[in-house]
Amino acid sequence: MAAARWRIASVTEGRETWLIHYEPLGDGEAFAASWPKEAFEIRMAEHGLDSLDEAIEVLLYTPLLHAMHADGHPDVMPVLEGDAATARARILGQVAACKEQYAEVTTTPANGRARTPDPLRTLHDGAHIDPVRVATMRLEIDRYMLARERADKE
Repeated sequence: MAAARWRIASVTEGRETWLIHYEPLGDGEAFAASWPKEAFEIRMAEHGLDSLDEAIEVLLYTPLLHAMHADGHPDVMPVLEGDAATARARILGQVAACKEQYAEVTTTPANGRARTPDPLRTLHDGAHIDPVRVATMRLEIDRYMLARERADKE
């Protein structure tokens, strides 16, 4: 089965959220996903992501990973993993598997010819990443994971 394709039709910035509109390129129904503005920093901390581009890609694919999981793929849910490198490898592997086996996200216009602005430009221009806050969140995640590991050994 070929992977389904979804186009990001638009991104709307709210006061505290981002609303991302998906259109099917083929079968399927349009849908939208809403994320708090802090979601990029949170995903960067949770999954050890290195850049805003990686965080955007992970957030764009998160609804599709949930659908893929619901359709019987048990190992594609973003879960908190041990160290940042392991978490990063896991989530990027899940996104790659989704692209290959299930669904792909694009910003290309449906006809491929129209000259429309890139809807992700809104995210690139409006999302603000505070590296200190990301590092602080990662330290808290590491502290939690270490405490959980210790509790499991007891």
